[in-house]
Amino acid sequence: MDSRPRLVFVTAATMAIGTFPIVVFSVLAADLIEEFDVQRWQIGLLVTANAVVGAFLSPVFGSLTDRLGANRSTAYVLITGAGAIGLISLSPTYLLLIGATLLSGIPQGWCNPASNALIVQNVPEGRRGVITGIKQSGVQFGIFLGGALLPILATGLGWRLGLATFIVIPLAGLLGVRPGANVRGAGAARNDRGELSSFVNWVSIYGFLSGVGSSAMLAFLPLFAEEDQLWDPVQAGWLVAGIGLVGIGARIGWGAVSHSWFGHGKTLFILALISAGSATMLALAAGGVVDTWVLVPGALLLGAGAVAWNSVGMLAVMDYSPASMVGRGTGRVLLGFLLGLAVGPPVMGFSVDRLDSYLAGWVTIVAIFLISAIAARRVKPPLAAS
Repeated sequence: MDSRPRLVFVTAATMAIGTFPIVVFSVLAADLIEEFDVQRWQIGLLVTANAVVGAFLSPVFGSLTDRLGANRSTAYVLITGAGAIGLISLSPTYLLLIGATLLSGIPQGWCNPASNALIVQNVPEGRRGVITGIKQSGVQFGIFLGGALLPILATGLGWRLGLATFIVIPLAGLLGVRPGANVRGAGAARNDRGELSSFVNWVSIYGFLSGVGSSAMLAFLPLFAEEDQLWDPVQAGWLVAGIGLVGIGARIGWGAVSHSWFGHGKTLFILALISAGSATMLALAAGGVVDTWVLVPGALLLGAGAVAWNSVGMLAVMDYSPASMVGRGTGRVLLGFLLGLAVGPPVMGFSVDRLDSYLAGWVTIVAIFLISAIAARRVKPPLAAS
């Protein structure tokens, strides 16, 4: 990787394509329900299929990244991401859609270890806050594009062809990957004893709780807007776009704030409280306490809070893990986060199907985010790094 702009573009594209299927299942939920004649919980199951594969393979991909090198690993993420999008758009049955979704779990579980290693390889410690935020904002850029363009493309071209156009993202990223060997980062000599600090486990627990809440909200917010609040699909899609747009700035900003001001644990605590506030707004709308306009600030707070946590969590792993174990540290954190992604949507969908209401789900998510705030207080740097 021979230039900073190329590094920024490739890592952001890698993150965008790794997590893009979840955006697809959220924005195209109504189309998929009609196309495959399925229920809401089965849409949530798609997110589960993606996240479970990513969760259980992320430790493997973390170790594999440490062995293969950042450049080669990043190329594999982009290639499998393009293939997954193509197969999802071509799936003729729900069963085959599940199969394509399982494949999409590979870039989901590999995008963070590969892109984190790429940053450690090219950026010295102390200068990673903003660039990590930009890298993680690739997820939000994908959310913004999906929320803004997918409903329009689906209306004009059909959801299959509209989705297939997004293959250009991984292909463009692949053009920017240059072959190269792994280079140990500046922090490799510190704490390089083959052990990860216990703080990684607390980040993983936080990630699990945040994953449960944020995935359920992101997966069902558009459908909630359409079914419960009577928004049209394009307006509901713009809610997701708003989450992505705010999340771009939030991931960059929180990464810089965490690195330079508050520290990673305190920043995660603040993000948990913001996320609880977002879910509270949706609960108030579902209960008829506040008018439908509250979905807008609720969505924007989701972008500013829960979906921005990864920037801080990944930065913590890079800062306080041995440089030769960044992939493994990332994989452990992702195991928790992606398991949370797997749990949230189907449970939320099942709740709505059984209770015919979104209220119980939103209230439960408020409680989950408050519990994650408690976990955030345990996220502290290892003594060797202080």
